Amino acid sequence: MKKLLLILFLLSFSFLVEASNEEKMTYLSKNIIGFENMFGDKINDQPEQEVFGYLRFPDDVNQANKYPLIIASHGSSNWRAHHLKYLEQMRQAGYAVFAMHLFDSRGISSTVGNQTNLTLETAVFDMAMTLKLLWNDPRIDNQKIYAAGWSLGGSTALFNAWIPWQKEIFDNNETFAGYLMWYPGCFSLPDDGNWDKKYMHIFMGDSDNWTPPKPCVKLVNRLNKNGGNANISLYPGAYHSFDGPVPLTLWPDAYSFENCNFPIDSNTKKVYLTHDQSQTFDFTNPASRTAAYLTCATKGNVLAGYSPEYRNAAYEDLVSILEKLK
Repeated sequence: MKKLLLILFLLSFSFLVEASNEEKMTYLSKNIIGFENMFGDKINDQPEQEVFGYLRFPDDVNQANKYPLIIASHGSSNWRAHHLKYLEQMRQAGYAVFAMHLFDSRGISSTVGNQTNLTLETAVFDMAMTLKLLWNDPRIDNQKIYAAGWSLGGSTALFNAWIPWQKEIFDNNETFAGYLMWYPGCFSLPDDGNWDKKYMHIFMGDSDNWTPPKPCVKLVNRLNKNGGNANISLYPGAYHSFDGPVPLTLWPDAYSFENCNFPIDSNTKKVYLTHDQSQTFDFTNPASRTAAYLTCATKGNVLAGYSPEYRNAAYEDLVSILEKLK
C-alpha cells in the first residue's frame, strides 16, 4: 500500500511541476502549534517558514483577462492523483489554480497518525498567506478567489471562513469568495458559530469514519439558519477518499475521530471537553495534544478508498458549481 501511494504521489507531483504554463511562487509563512498562537502578539513569536506553491492558468491564457482563482490545499498524505484531477477540472473550467505545498516546503511526507508534525493551525496560516500573496496579482480577479482542500486541506479552507480569524489576519480587505471542501474535519470548531456567509460546499461519504460527516451536517444546518449559503453532498455508503485512486482498505495508522468533539473556546482559543468547558487541553504542546486525541480517537478501524458507485460523483457535481461561481 505504501509503495502504491508513493508511486501515485510521484506521478502526480511530476505532472504538477512539469506543466508548461506553471509558475512556482515562494513566500513566507509560519509554523504554529496551538490556536491561541494564531492571535494577537503571540503570532509574532511563531517561527517563520519559507513555503512555496505552483500557480497555473488555463490554456491559451489571455494577459488582458483577470481570472477567477482557486487556492487549494492537499490532505494528510500530500498531493495525490485525484486532487490533481480536480485541479485540472478547475483549470479547464476557466480558473487559475494555486496548489499549496505545505508539506514539501517543510520536508514532511504525511501527517497520517501524527497530527503534530504539521498542525492545522500552520496550514490555515499558509492559506491565508497565499491569499495575501495573490490578492493584488493583476492577472487575478480578487473578487472571485476561492479556498479549496481535501481532508486536512478541507479543514484548512473551513477555518479560513471563520470571521474572527479573517479579522485577525486580513488587513487589506482580502477575502475569499467561497469555500469548496472534500471530507474536512468538523469535530473541532470554534464555539461561536461566527462564520462567513458566502458560498460553501462540502463533499463527503456518509460512512466516513476518519473525519465523520455528522458534525459537518450540523455545521451546515447552523450556518444556513444564520443566513449562510452552505451546502453538503453526502454520498451513501462512501468512505474517506471516496473519489481517490486506491480501493477501499484499512488504514491502520490513521486516527478515527468518529467519537471526538473538541470545541474551541472563541475567546481563549483553547480546546475543551464538550461537557466540561473548564477541562481544557494544551494544544500548544505536542504531547498534550496527542493525549487529548487519545481520549476519543482510535487507530485500527479507519477505512478509506474509492467508492465504485460514487467515485466520480463529486467531479460531476462540481461541474455546475464551477460554472455558477465563475
